[in-house]
Amino acid sequence: MKKSYQKIIFLLISIVAVSTLSGCTSDKTVKNYLQALLDTSYKNDATIFVDMKLGTAEEAKALYDRGIDTGVGVFCSKLGVSDTYRESFRQVYMDMLAKVRYTVDTAEKQSDGSYVVTVTYEKMNIFQPALERHQEAVAAMADAWKNAEEPPTEEELEESVFLEFKNSMETVLAELQYDEAATMTVRIELIENVYTPNTDDIAELEKALFDGA
Repeated sequence: MKKSYQKIIFLLISIVAVSTLSGCTSDKTVKNYLQALLDTSYKNDATIFVDMKLGTAEEAKALYDRGIDTGVGVFCSKLGVSDTYRESFRQVYMDMLAKVRYTVDTAEKQSDGSYVVTVTYEKMNIFQPALERHQEAVAAMADAWKNAEEPPTEEELEESVFLEFKNSMETVLAELQYDEAATMTVRIELIENVYTPNTDDIAELEKALFDGA
């Protein structure tokens, strides 16, 4: 298990890539557009996505599932979790995404036809608390293993360490703490009469939603 965490980028960008907004629009439409992308990505809620005709409920679910599949792989890779235990982390990953806190506030049209959307968010403190809890648990297990009549195999050690981290994540998720609310902006750019969120801004928003070292 790695001793520090990098910021984890999830798959909102992939949904952005296939869910662009074209034609005439308004402040409210653009605000709802970003809301639809966020809700579909994190909450598995396609209500606004479907209402805006960005796609069907089935298409939204397929995008969400694809994001989960890829995201779990990235999640496990960043945290040093073996592929063997990837599926055991899937529900934890989904539960974590579902608990992100954001509010899409306002969209303001710019002179070049693009929009600047203000988003209020609360950073989730998940990785550092889980790491601290996990390190304490592993230290306790190590003491127990030293006194065991028959030491565990390498496979048993690996399984215990990874599953203990999963337990640590689940415990922290049950009693989540968030930073105070902050705001940031996401540009919705007009390119060849198609509105698309700026990918750098989307990446910054995704990173801002979660703590990390």
